[in-house]
Amino acid sequence: MTGQALDAVNLFGDEERLAGASTLALLVGLVSLLLRILRFGFVVDFMSHSVMGSFCTASGVIIATSQLKHVLGINIKRHKYWWETVYDLCSKLPEIDGATALLGFTLLAMLTFFKKWKSAGNEAKRSKSLIWRFFPKDKESYAFKSMKLCADLSSVLCVILGWVWGFIYRQAGINSVRLIEDSESNGFLFLLPNFDSKTPDLIGPAVMIAVVGFLETIAVGGKMANEKRYRYDANQELLALAAANCGGAFMGAFPITGGFSRTAVNSMFGASSPLAGALTSLIVVIAVYSLMLVVELLPLSALAPLIIHGAIGVTDFKAFVPTFQGNKLDFLIMVATFIVS
Repeated sequence: MTGQALDAVNLFGDEERLAGASTLALLVGLVSLLLRILRFGFVVDFMSHSVMGSFCTASGVIIATSQLKHVLGINIKRHKYWWETVYDLCSKLPEIDGATALLGFTLLAMLTFFKKWKSAGNEAKRSKSLIWRFFPKDKESYAFKSMKLCADLSSVLCVILGWVWGFIYRQAGINSVRLIEDSESNGFLFLLPNFDSKTPDLIGPAVMIAVVGFLETIAVGGKMANEKRYRYDANQELLALAAANCGGAFMGAFPITGGFSRTAVNSMFGASSPLAGALTSLIVVIAVYSLMLVVELLPLSALAPLIIHGAIGVTDFKAFVPTFQGNKLDFLIMVATFIVS
């Protein structure tokens, strides 16, 4: 949505887009603050669990689909609609890069394997399973604890293995696997948002981004709150979004919202308080000043599986079945929400 807003006001140069995105972030932050003052969070009370769940599922599908190009090694442009992305992917399947796909799908399979193993149940259930009976079952054994550690750190392992795999590719003369490459930055930048004649044209997109961003945030946040059984304040989310966007505007950031994939990964690892976000921020600061030269050599096909895996984590197609059995009208609303989203 940010890209489309900048395109609409004819901002195409790198410096122009950076300045325009920062201004847009500030406008989104101010709109979010206004919505908080008006206590706009009350709209959540009128959204059913099935609608929000369906919206989450659709968002997960969109996010996962958008990352397939990196796993397959296909170059496609950004599209406005999901079906256009799917059509472009399908039409370019003959262009799949084998080395990239091997790396990406192997890491995705590894992440899925560890997630399924970790949630396989107690020793009795594992013993009855056709697959998990062949893996460590005794939770007190060294093998089980070692494997659980690998499962907990599967995202880190994915990045490390992807980096090493990409290094081996380059040493073997295989250069078709795309890397993150030069970040063109020496650290964090502090910038003042730029207000000019094009700023009024960004107000409309800012309102839309603020509302959609809020709905995305409460969708994934509400889903986690329902699963973990804790209180969730939609108006507090508006305040957080306002602070994050206004703060980001002075650091060259584009508008942001609550992350589907990051929230899912956080939940998967057992994060249960805002301290997880604080630790993430600290690690990002350290990484920006110490790891960028390493990160630039990381294949995109090693990052995409993490995002896809997280996106799949917020989808819930199983919820459609009991809804169909219990309330046909609610089921139709779920399907409509999914298709439109």
